[in-house]
Amino acid sequence: MSTTAFNRTAELIQIAKIALPIIGAQLLQVSMGVIDTIMAGRIDALSIASIALGSSIWFFVMLIGFGILLALTPILSQHIGSQNQRLMREEFRQGLWLALALGFITILMVVGVGSALPYMGIKPEIIPPAHDYLLWIAWSLPLTMLYLVPRSVSEAMANTMPLLWIQIIALPLNIIGNYLFMYGSYGFPEMGASGAALSTGIAQGISCVAIFIYTYHEPKYKDFDLFKRMTPPDWSHIYQTIKVGWPIAVSMGMEVGLFSATALVMGRFGVDATAAHQIALNLASLTFMIPLGCGMALTVRIGQSVGAKQVLNAKKQGQLGIQLCTAITMISAIFLWQLGEQLAELYTEDTAVIKIAAQLLALAALFQIVDGLQIGAMGSLRGFKDTKIPMLLAIFSYWVVGMGTAVWLGIYQNMGPAGLWWGLVMGLACAAVTLNYRFYLLTRSAKNVSKTPSIT
Repeated sequence: MSTTAFNRTAELIQIAKIALPIIGAQLLQVSMGVIDTIMAGRIDALSIASIALGSSIWFFVMLIGFGILLALTPILSQHIGSQNQRLMREEFRQGLWLALALGFITILMVVGVGSALPYMGIKPEIIPPAHDYLLWIAWSLPLTMLYLVPRSVSEAMANTMPLLWIQIIALPLNIIGNYLFMYGSYGFPEMGASGAALSTGIAQGISCVAIFIYTYHEPKYKDFDLFKRMTPPDWSHIYQTIKVGWPIAVSMGMEVGLFSATALVMGRFGVDATAAHQIALNLASLTFMIPLGCGMALTVRIGQSVGAKQVLNAKKQGQLGIQLCTAITMISAIFLWQLGEQLAELYTEDTAVIKIAAQLLALAALFQIVDGLQIGAMGSLRGFKDTKIPMLLAIFSYWVVGMGTAVWLGIYQNMGPAGLWWGLVMGLACAAVTLNYRFYLLTRSAKNVSKTPSIT
């Protein structure tokens, strides 16, 4: 990393080169959930509600493993910045062992939560199809976890285009699978919401195989000898990855858990409210993929700068990236605010569901802006491998402020679904303020010297 004056335009170009394929891949991946919901809407509101509940639980559990493995991206980025090929190679191999273990642990978690659904106060008609959804997708979790290891290598190398191509292949496969398994076409059993789960699992498995084939044959990775031999598990090494990754997992779990818990509480208000929540969350998740991709690119760029001992550059990269993420989310906020009802009509013709979804999308427009601030700060902090304090800030923001406000307004103040979503707005706003202040404290004395700044 050069010590010359920081060039904002050049840095924006570098962020874009990394972020755009990630954004495309993330949009396509989230589109699977959008398509599942749209296709379920052609059946009935119960199918939408079942996918809403089942996918929220599956996604929350999956992100526990995903968050831990996400530590590989800044770790590998710093090894690339310091040109340490040996550690790069060993991180990959130990990451595979960790991914396998996490895959089987998350299967047990999904099955366990599915068995507990009857005790969560959810409307009885939603429980059986949501439980079946979880059983039909749980098997794919080890493959999902393994996929993340070579993906981290590509991200750390700033070679993100393969991630996009894999998702371009996976999306139509998911649509075909939905058509066959959800609707029972061409003699296949009509499985409804469970068919969407099976189709998603198959697409995840194919993605895993595809990225391993690419990583094995890609000439850019030959010097690392990633597949030359497989070393046995080194638990002290794996522990170091977990040490960085578990706060990321908890932070992500706190945010996604806030949305998942909101879906569970929304079940108290019936099928229409739960279906509307899923529609609004689908659309908000789509627009969120753009700043999320920029945040991931920030982690890579800052990680490489820190590895190269160019910490002042890393600070400037973070400041620029936070500004970029916020500008993007302001645009998406206007989009959701102005077109909420029309977008909801793409999912369903049920006027009751459309009305509730339009209200929720107006609130989604508000939290889009603060979400850009917090995802930019979070991605920047991860580049420094600063994860523990952000985790504590996430717990406070999402669960004390966010969930506390949601329950108080939604249930005790009788504001219903809108009250729950006001809680989401408040939780994300708190995270935006606290995480940006943490980034300021961490980098206020940054210099291009031999050590990462730290605070007590």
